[in-house]
Amino acid sequence: MRSDALVLLICDPSVVYKMKNIECTTVPGYSANASCYLKALNWNKAVAQMDVDLVKPLYNISVRIQLFKRDYSNKFQPFLIDVTVNVCDLFSRRSFMAYGLIVLKVTKRFSNFNHSCPYDGHLFARDAYLDESFIPNFWPLGLYKINISIMENYLRPPNGNVGVIVWYVQSMEPIKRKKN
Repeated sequence: MRSDALVLLICDPSVVYKMKNIECTTVPGYSANASCYLKALNWNKAVAQMDVDLVKPLYNISVRIQLFKRDYSNKFQPFLIDVTVNVCDLFSRRSFMAYGLIVLKVTKRFSNFNHSCPYDGHLFARDAYLDESFIPNFWPLGLYKINISIMENYLRPPNGNVGVIVWYVQSMEPIKRKKN
């Protein structure tokens, strides 16, 4: 085996996370004009395009991340992760929670949601996807649902739901092209 072929074998990811669907919902008091869609790039990768207009500024944002896995009866069951992360603490470097750091890396890389609080105006994400380097690859292969609930004043009542983003992601072995 040639050395460059060996390098390709070692560097290719053993598991890829392909986005299958995306859903966005907003709450009229906080946000409006939400749009999100996927664009397929190849058999192994699809990227998300998301836009939302904030009606009023958000000063203390918390994000609840829940992970569900589809089981043999075709229903999504809770799977390992149900955490709440204060985004303002993340961006001001006061919190170093593992799942919060994944959120921080993804948002800084793909969106304008990358500065300290408060947030207002138009927020967007372009060409967002789950990189294999962000997520450990010990999860079983299958279809997952990632529910991301965005809240204002979660830690101090009264709290308000700003919106929900739901990602459907398939954990799969990469599909390789056959060479003729």
